[in-house]
Amino acid sequence: MNTESPFQRIESTTNKLMTAVLNGLFFVIFIPFTILFVLGPVYGIYKRGFEAMIFPALVGWGISALILIPTVHHYSRKRKKIESKIVVDETGLLFYNAKDEIADQILYTDLRPSKQNFDIYTVNPVGSGISPLLELTIQSEKKEEITKRIDMNLPLKVVKNKYTLYAHFLHGIVTFRPDLTVDPFVFRNYSIDTETWKVNSKGVSLGGWLLILATLSITALICGLVFLLSETHN
Repeated sequence: MNTESPFQRIESTTNKLMTAVLNGLFFVIFIPFTILFVLGPVYGIYKRGFEAMIFPALVGWGISALILIPTVHHYSRKRKKIESKIVVDETGLLFYNAKDEIADQILYTDLRPSKQNFDIYTVNPVGSGISPLLELTIQSEKKEEITKRIDMNLPLKVVKNKYTLYAHFLHGIVTFRPDLTVDPFVFRNYSIDTETWKVNSKGVSLGGWLLILATLSITALICGLVFLLSETHN
């Protein structure tokens, strides 16, 4: 441990362009959904009459209710815990909400040895995305030990320096918790140089660009279907 200089505090930075694209895609998908399942039946009733469209309208509104009500309910309950900033400092990993309050945290002092071959390792669960997740064991406030997976992402935001956050958090673990073992593949997965604790790779990976391309293609397909349906009704 280097005692001559304090452990640096690093905050997440947002890729503004990609975040704008991500939020734009969200609204592009949401608007056609609203048109198809909410406003579509209303237009159908106006054009074809209430009796002819009552069943399709009930189906469309039912689908909308099944999706929108749980979504709004979940957001209203979790809005105070929705992270908007990630910080890594000498205490650990901190997630802040929009009010700059700590929504979640993983302190170095809460880390515990794992029952696996290594205490800190990565996993690739289905649906987690392209980057592997960091998995570790924690125990805080006299609670039972739990296994937690760390994803350096934020809701509806594209974190520009996520690998740097991983590198700095791992640097903190090695510095403040030398009793824990880290799987060497962790550093390889995140392209971390353990001599400098810098990330070797730069920019968006090929997999990231493929994911962006796939998202844009799906969005274009949805918009095309909505346009064709509107032309058919006309």
